[in-house]
Amino acid sequence: MRLRMDHAGRARRRGGLRTRRPRVSFPGSTGSSALAWLALAALGGCQAATPPGTVSSPPERAAAWIVQDGDSVSLVVEIARTATQQERGLAGRGVLESRSGMLFVFEEERSPDDGFWMWGTAFPLDIAFLDGEGTIRQILGMDTCDAASPDDCPGYFPDVRYRSALETHRGWFEENGIGVGARVRVRR
Repeated sequence: MRLRMDHAGRARRRGGLRTRRPRVSFPGSTGSSALAWLALAALGGCQAATPPGTVSSPPERAAAWIVQDGDSVSLVVEIARTATQQERGLAGRGVLESRSGMLFVFEEERSPDDGFWMWGTAFPLDIAFLDGEGTIRQILGMDTCDAASPDDCPGYFPDVRYRSALETHRGWFEENGIGVGARVRVRR
């Protein structure tokens, strides 16, 4: 699950100067059509626009191919593009199917200060941080956190800037021979 956090592992509160919802990007959108999509996405992603008890649209599903040293392996990923999808992440689910994961795609490059946490996530995960070309720059393991408050959960911060992040089962990258330098390609 994604949340902007500081390096001490404390969640930054909404409304602070350094919290800003990521903008939604739609590949191929330009000019006024991009502005229209952004306006619609902003309305759809606002908490107030969604009546209590309703569920936001589910993330798009796609095939991701991870290529390292000429070998490739695939995953089915859910693509989290909206702030709501990114904040929810994989939290609240009882299970993650094998050979699946979640790809967080950001409009702008993210700072190493933009971390992830595992509050409300029932299973340990690995997370790969990708640059703008889809190359894995760092992989971290993340443990579950069943604390009563998200403030009591540790944050997981990369040592690199990133444009997207891929979460999957703990140990999956190592089991499949995937490491830093591998390339991730998504087909819709």
